[in-house]
Amino acid sequence: MATLVLVHGSYFGSFSWRWVVPHLRTAGHDVHTPSLTGVGERIHLAGPHVDLDTHITDVVNVLYFEDLTGVVLVGWSYGGMIVAGVADRVPERVAQIIYLDADVPRDGDTSSPPSVHAEKEAQARAHGDGWRYPPPFGTDDLPVETRQWLWARHTPDLLKTRILPIRLTGTGAAIPTTYVRCTIGYDPASAINQREDARIRSEPTWHYRELAASHAAPLTHPREVADLLHELASGA
Repeated sequence: MATLVLVHGSYFGSFSWRWVVPHLRTAGHDVHTPSLTGVGERIHLAGPHVDLDTHITDVVNVLYFEDLTGVVLVGWSYGGMIVAGVADRVPERVAQIIYLDADVPRDGDTSSPPSVHAEKEAQARAHGDGWRYPPPFGTDDLPVETRQWLWARHTPDLLKTRILPIRLTGTGAAIPTTYVRCTIGYDPASAINQREDARIRSEPTWHYRELAASHAAPLTHPREVADLLHELASGA
């Protein structure tokens, strides 16, 4: 049995893992799925003060207050920013990092590429009091009823979580790390994927896996995601 902490992406809360978690728990794992401040069931805490550091602290505090050690830390999409920050702050609590089609930042990186910061700031001014903006909805490969269920739970993106840089000291660099690339719909020419691919190539000690699913894999292929996390967490 492993202890897994699954960190969701933008616009979502812990509910994004609802179809993955039962498979992992059936396999005997202890699974935690925190929702980050200002999204999901914690939407009432959203405000202009919430930034990337807030979200990193959310997960650090879960590890501390739940007394979790030897953790397999999984970040999906924007959640990659969070697990990178958590591992840097409390490396003694983390046994393994898994980036699931996720951001893989270096010190000073922002979740959104700098080339789109002005656009996101404009969206926030026009639609969200200067600090938030409406979510997109790009999971067209889901059944209609599932899309509607998710859309009802999507929350606005928080501007500061996207445009403020992460600060990393390198203390988590020795933690065993795997990057899982979702291959359906993957565009190697996109700016964010080019940044991720360059980082992956620059880390010779990282493991690399592929999953035949879209970026929305926890929603579209929950069993396959769970099986792969089980394999990696079990050290196979």
